Amino acid sequence: MKVPPAGRSGTAARPNSLHVFFRAAGGGLLASLLMLVLALLLRSPSFLVVGLAALSYTVVLCGLLTAEHEHLSVASVLRHSVATVRQPNMLTSTVTGYRVAGPLLLSIEPLLPPYVVWRHSTQGDNTAAVFFDATRKGQYAVGSARVSLHDPLRIFHIQCTVPPQLTLTVVPRLISLAAMHIALTSPLDGQRVRYALNVDTSQLSGTHPYDGEPINRIHWKMSAHTGTLVVKDFTPSASQTVVLLVNFTVRGDTGFALETLDDTLSIAAASILQYAHDRRLPFGLVAIGPQTHWTGTGHDRTHLLSCLTTIARAQAVQTEHTGIVLDWLNQNTRLIPAQSQLVLLAHEMEEAEVVHLLKQREASTRHPTT
Repeated sequence: MKVPPAGRSGTAARPNSLHVFFRAAGGGLLASLLMLVLALLLRSPSFLVVGLAALSYTVVLCGLLTAEHEHLSVASVLRHSVATVRQPNMLTSTVTGYRVAGPLLLSIEPLLPPYVVWRHSTQGDNTAAVFFDATRKGQYAVGSARVSLHDPLRIFHIQCTVPPQLTLTVVPRLISLAAMHIALTSPLDGQRVRYALNVDTSQLSGTHPYDGEPINRIHWKMSAHTGTLVVKDFTPSASQTVVLLVNFTVRGDTGFALETLDDTLSIAAASILQYAHDRRLPFGLVAIGPQTHWTGTGHDRTHLLSCLTTIARAQAVQTEHTGIVLDWLNQNTRLIPAQSQLVLLAHEMEEAEVVHLLKQREASTRHPTT
């Protein structure tokens, strides 16, 4: 999948310089002063030399740490700002303002949010690259990093954390519509039919082996010639707009985790959208969840990316409300183009909702066909 370039992240606000200095040098200053007091009490020249040396080292090195800390900034770059689940990705964090030839030592550790799994990393003088992948679809804030400066003896250090300022969008892994084995059952006669988006049945484009399709799709002459059942393939038709309505809400206890339902609906929705895009069919998405999002209709790659991003943001939730799908259709009928084909993905629908939906289809020519 081609994706837009990723953004960059900057730096976090830092505390006052004096506060940073005393926070780093506090222990060293206290130890040095104790040595000097002990040297005066014991009148020991050796303790005096050690105390002065410790005090000088503390002041000079912590001063350098504080000054260097003030000039540091971190830029983070994502290889892919939009990726699929389990797609390898890379986050590179680079520290600017650090003098590699100086006496101070720098370490940088990129931080990853949950469901973003670290695989391995590489370190440079002022850069760190972490290779990762995401285990679930969603939108994640990335680019956070922990930066530490040390003195050569690693006695003193200053550490700061850069907040995330990049967004990683993870969409479900797409699978072919044929591999999903989606089938619809007509509420009128219970006939099992193979799911197929808009096709022109007058334009035969080829054949494929039989895999449970309706009997009227079988190419009998070719089947007799080859000795095996084959099914007709038709040319896609863009005469209708495909409107995909995904209901991420469920009522009561489902008996399984909401994450499972979320993943199942998201994979099916993303795969159907990809199918429509590949066949140059106009399509749109309605995602009903904690918030309802309508993407409008389109057919290009940019619109597909917008729809996939909407799916990535959606979350399955439990609710006590009924008729959510019908309420949205009743209130937003004019948003859906006339003669559109509506594809509904939901965990369940009550019989009354199905009957109401069928009546709406019959009553209004603007209502999408199902």
